[in-house]
This record gives sequence, C-alpha cells and structure tokens, in this order.
Amino acid sequence: MGFFTLRHKKLAKKYSLSELKDGYRYSENELKEAAENGDIKAFKRAMKVHGNFEYAMLYKNTPEYNKRRK
Repeated sequence: MGFFTLRHKKLAKKYSLSELKDGYRYSENELKEAAENGDIKAFKRAMKVHGNFEYAMLYKNTPEYNKRRK
C-alpha cells in the first residue's frame, strides 16, 4: 500500500493503539491552542504531528500491517 509513509509505519509499529490515541489527543490540543493564538507556524507544525498520528492509527487497521505483524 503506497498511501502510508515510512514514518506512519514506524509509528504504528513502535507504539500501541492507546499511545497513538494519546498522542493524537495531545496534538489536537496543540492545534486548538495554535488556532486560538493565531500562530500559523505552530498550527502547521501541530497539523503535521496530528496527521502522522492519525495515519499511524489507520495503518494499524490495514491487512498489510496485520500480515507483517505475524
């Protein structure tokens, strides 16, 4: 599957689903703070982190991940 990058795959392998969810929630809070402050650089940085956690969680649900895990 060419949709997921190596970074997403490594995050999925390294962290459990609950740890990924915690990181996702933390990055969501960072996004809210950056939006409230109007800091575009912080917002972009938080958005990258947020997206990486989101795609890592999605990758954990793919057949490719489950096949490699065995």
